[in-house]
Amino acid sequence: MEQSEFTEWIDLALERSQPVILTNHEEKLADILINKAYELSVQHNKTLGKALAAAFDILVSAEYYKRVTNRGWCYCPNGEPSIIFPYTNTCPRCILNKEFHFHPANKPPSGQIGQATSRLLCVFLDRLFNRASRRLKILKGSEPVDMIIQDLTSNVILIAEVKAAPLLTLPLLVKSERMTAVQGDAIIELVHSGVDNSSVHSSEFNIMLPVQRGESWNYELIPLGKMENTPDLWAYERLQMALQTDKDLFNRYFDFWEKAIEAYQSAYITGDRTSSIYWLTNACGQPSPRPENWPLRSNGSGYESVSDAKTSVGMDRTDDIKKGIYQVLKLGAESKPVNRKYNVKTALISNIHAVRHYDEYLLSLQDVVWTLDEKGTAKKVGDLPNERPIYNLFDGIISFTRNVARDEWIKDVFKF
Repeated sequence: MEQSEFTEWIDLALERSQPVILTNHEEKLADILINKAYELSVQHNKTLGKALAAAFDILVSAEYYKRVTNRGWCYCPNGEPSIIFPYTNTCPRCILNKEFHFHPANKPPSGQIGQATSRLLCVFLDRLFNRASRRLKILKGSEPVDMIIQDLTSNVILIAEVKAAPLLTLPLLVKSERMTAVQGDAIIELVHSGVDNSSVHSSEFNIMLPVQRGESWNYELIPLGKMENTPDLWAYERLQMALQTDKDLFNRYFDFWEKAIEAYQSAYITGDRTSSIYWLTNACGQPSPRPENWPLRSNGSGYESVSDAKTSVGMDRTDDIKKGIYQVLKLGAESKPVNRKYNVKTALISNIHAVRHYDEYLLSLQDVVWTLDEKGTAKKVGDLPNERPIYNLFDGIISFTRNVARDEWIKDVFKF
């Protein structure tokens, strides 16, 4: 290709991209969460990257909560009667006591999850760059580019493939009366059942936040108030209010979140799935031990999972990793060679690194470099023309929890 063709490819990618326009409620909540993460890191000596990853999960939760509907609630009679809106396929209150009661989760479809998390990751990074006073413009790319970050103080352009998904989403709880049903001539109390919440707009919502006491887990309720007439904004506004009113809330949330990601990782490495909070994390798999009444999948291919691999955390879904590797290589091959107009970087970006699958899929590739051999005859470096440029496959494999960079600009910009 001629120099002009490569430059035109990048210019066209920039032309087709759209600036990420932040809404006021997204910006406010992201700023609060980022500030809380920095405060936690400084005051309690916690890893900043993990604190940011936990904060990002809350931002995604706001997007999930605003989609709450009348349907999909689980009635739990154990303890104070309540109806719960869960995000894994089991009653979240009972699982803290290691009891599995199947109920379908309320996660958005995987396509919607990808769109929402990719956009919110752009929002979160924008506010991080703003806090650091960096003049970086984030653009939502068009196929095959997910994200473009343009350094307005230099000619650096980062072209990235984005794979993002939360570790977990805490369930919503609404207190209810004890529910009954007629059975023959008798009135009986309902056991775990799927129910509708007919008064969703006037319900007093609470977040169920697990709290460890000794070796066991209980929970506290974080009040969010009512949805009322602002279904698109209420979750963002109520989370802002909760974090500003309860100064220690983010710290308590992080204590739980940190133990949850440890349980998620440990379950894969050691097979230990005894931690009750593990079953609140995405991609936690089949219940163990599986109750006798645990349902079969509707297609007949085995039993239902508590949460399947399609909801894997961060960039941890194997299909996403394989696609991401190809996309980064393709983007680099089409933009980097002989281009002098821009200093192009390529990266894979997520909120959480491939906790389970990094070593298996990415470790052997993180230091790969490549070049072009138009003649197709080179067997060693000396067979190539003098000063033939080489390029990183990954200038960065970027996430809040693990950042692998082969480029100084990326090391400097993504300091987590």
